[in-house]
Amino acid sequence: MALKTIANPGTIQKAQSLKLLLGSIGIEAFIPDELMAGIAPHLFMTRTGVRVQVEEEEEEDAMRLIEDGFELIEDEEAH
Repeated sequence: MALKTIANPGTIQKAQSLKLLLGSIGIEAFIPDELMAGIAPHLFMTRTGVRVQVEEEEEEDAMRLIEDGFELIEDEEAH
């Protein structure tokens, strides 16, 4: 399983929110930096951010949803 980084939020809270949003539409996301970001958040706020990753096959869908601000999901649910 190859993972691709799709976002680098500045806080663990934002990374977890994104993970939950992706999970709510069936895209499993991973936060490989989760433990370290909880212990030493200052390292991620000033550097690279907290990585949120998905499987390579899900990367395009996840990126499209992030770029569209999840508006597509709400539109599909309304129909």
